[in-house]
Amino acid sequence: MKQKIFITVSVLLTALLCAVCVNYAVNAADKDPLRGAPFSDNKKIFKMSDEWMKAPIKYESWAKGADIAVALDQQIYPALLPLIREYEKQNGLKIAVEEGTCGIAAGAVSKKTVDISGMCCPPGEIDRLPGLKYFNLGIGSLAILVNKENPVENITKEELRTIFRGKIDKWSQLKADKKGQDIEIKPIVRLHCKNRPGHWCLILGSEDLFSPRAMDVGSIADMLTQVASVKGAVGYETLWMVDHHNKKSVLKALSIDGLSPYDNTALISGKYNIYRTFNITVWDAPNLSNEKAKKLADYIMKNLEKIDKSYYIVPATQLRKAGWKFDGNELVGEPN
Repeated sequence: MKQKIFITVSVLLTALLCAVCVNYAVNAADKDPLRGAPFSDNKKIFKMSDEWMKAPIKYESWAKGADIAVALDQQIYPALLPLIREYEKQNGLKIAVEEGTCGIAAGAVSKKTVDISGMCCPPGEIDRLPGLKYFNLGIGSLAILVNKENPVENITKEELRTIFRGKIDKWSQLKADKKGQDIEIKPIVRLHCKNRPGHWCLILGSEDLFSPRAMDVGSIADMLTQVASVKGAVGYETLWMVDHHNKKSVLKALSIDGLSPYDNTALISGKYNIYRTFNITVWDAPNLSNEKAKKLADYIMKNLEKIDKSYYIVPATQLRKAGWKFDGNELVGEPN
């Protein structure tokens, strides 16, 4: 009976992780009132049942016999895998690593089937489980993408929000550095991870603010394909995903207020402020903690600069130097 209750709670929590929509539209920065919050309150811990609190870590079949079980989202997985395998070989360990989405990684944590997880979104309130610690790997630009045939190269932040709100109809109506075509603007959106801050919330803080005419797609591949093929389309995704899906030849990233998403200096300074936040988690509670997993997490954090630059992840070590706010290893605030 107890096992059934625990499974039910875990399933419900996983469903909430995917479905609950929390409005992050309120932002302390009056100069950018439509922008959502980049982070949630790291002091608020989500309350779980006594049954969940007592339950141990129990690996699923894919991690059977492993010393450490790890579930990572689709961008963190290839970025960290070389470091994980390096540590595995150096220490004679068996480390099972599963690739998935933020939802899969978060679900594995809520079901207590992994020692370490990795997500490309900051944690929402429901992600802050008792005994779970967050380690920030770094951030990466979220690029505003159009077809390469679109002559526009730069838009203002105000124009960006006007476009995705559906308040402007044609590219020719923009006050851009190059004359836009007299064709309809067609926003493409992917409103994933609605219960988490950051990501698309940094364009507009609530799904209700996006144009009702926007095309909402379900996957990264769909986002990139639609922007590449639909005339007048505009969307968003990380630079690595553009490369990974071989869309660099047909897509280009717009500059925002003259700042390119490829410009790490602008990103680090906080001037280019549309980005993804890459984190891993590790258990710290005595009944859940795996010392081998904690040492692996420490190894990753000490070797962030070794992550291949092709993943466009600016490491946390550089963010600290630039004045980004940390609580322990968790990124909790932008630079002033």
